Amino acid sequence: MSELSTIPATEQNLAVQNDTHGFDEQPNQEAPIFHDVLIDGEPAKAGVGSFGGYSTRIVLLFDPPHTEFGEEFATKYFMFEDDESGVMKWGHDGRSFLVEKITSEA
Repeated sequence: MSELSTIPATEQNLAVQNDTHGFDEQPNQEAPIFHDVLIDGEPAKAGVGSFGGYSTRIVLLFDPPHTEFGEEFATKYFMFEDDESGVMKWGHDGRSFLVEKITSEA
């Protein structure tokens, strides 16, 4: 079994490089390129961007589906903690995920 190499996720290192903003005059028509991550130890894909809208959000794609959230989770109400590496707090109820960005498979 291969071993994964990870780093703590941040809003910056999960930015979607080919993101499209609602104010773009000529928006990118390609599908967003997400990053491979572990969410609370489970494999997923993640991206931070506008995704054609007007505000920044995070999107998490789960495969297999998450037991609570299904295949996709998205929110504009998120922040990564400076004092807790990789911890993303979200919503208004103090919930969080540990998000690790996969850098390679050994």
